[in-house]
Parts: sequence; C-alpha cells; structure tokens
Amino acid sequence: MLWRLAHNIGDTIHSNYNTREQILNCNDPIGFDGIYKNVYDNREILRDKRGIFFVMGDYVGKDNTFDLPHVPKLEQYCTWDELITLLELPDFKIGWHTWSHPDLTLLSKEEIIKEITPPIQMDTFAYPYGRYNDLVIECVKEVGFKRAYSVTQGSTDMTDPNYEFKIYRDYIR
Repeated sequence: MLWRLAHNIGDTIHSNYNTREQILNCNDPIGFDGIYKNVYDNREILRDKRGIFFVMGDYVGKDNTFDLPHVPKLEQYCTWDELITLLELPDFKIGWHTWSHPDLTLLSKEEIIKEITPPIQMDTFAYPYGRYNDLVIECVKEVGFKRAYSVTQGSTDMTDPNYEFKIYRDYIR
C-alpha cells in the first residue's frame, strides 16, 4: 500500500501545500506532518480518508518560524484541543514527529531517544526531513514504535527486514 505525505491544505503553489481538490482526489492513506491549522480548518474533506496526524511536540499551538527558510509563509500549527477534534475523524490516528524536528541522523543516541520519546504511547513515527540511519532505526524500535515513515529514503520493498521502520511515502500530486 502506498502512503502519501501532506503538510498544508491551501492554494499556495509549493511542495508543502496541497489543494482541497488534490486531497479529495487522493485515495491512498495520508500522513500529515506537523498538523497545520489549515488541516483542522479543512477537516471536513478528510471524513472519508484515512491516515495519521504526526505531531511535533514543541510546536503544538505555535507557528513554523523554525522552517521559514524552506516554506513560503508563516503558518500556525494546531493546538492540542484542535488535534483532539481531528482524532474524531473515524480513520485517522495520532503519530509522533519528534519534539523539535531535528535531523536525527546528526544526533547522539541519547539526543535521539529524547527527541523521539512521545508524551503518550504512540505506535507510529515519521522521520523529520525523511532522514534516518541504522542508529535512528535502532532508537525508534527501542522507544517502542511499531512503524516509521520516511519520504526521501523510504522503502517499498515489503521483504526488507526493516521495512516497517522505513515505509516510503510519496507526495500527493
């Protein structure tokens, strides 16, 4: 099964945005990384979709100032209350996307464990920037995640012994 990646729902022309029409036309499961407020504002189009909302702990209820060199404009992330409302969608669940969205491949084991340990038990994880290495995968397993998703390095080879920890997602087009 192919997974898709989305961030924002809007009309901005940029890889970080998808239109309502693109989301509506997507029949694959969707992983939303970061959970922008515009996802919450457009939640009615997700009623017949399925997927995972990957939360970044330090940015809940805040903005994407940290990412402005890579994105076209300032956006707000959902609050915890908005995230809880999103979880009322029947076929969506919550996953973890670290506390502060670092490149985990540049961190020590102790730093990785600290970043990837969620505030509540979750079984799915999305690598920031889609990047991982053997140490990161080892830490993701150690923390107790059952699955982890990438976008840049992921695998579609379900016979790969570590497939569940490097599931490939492609952007919605």
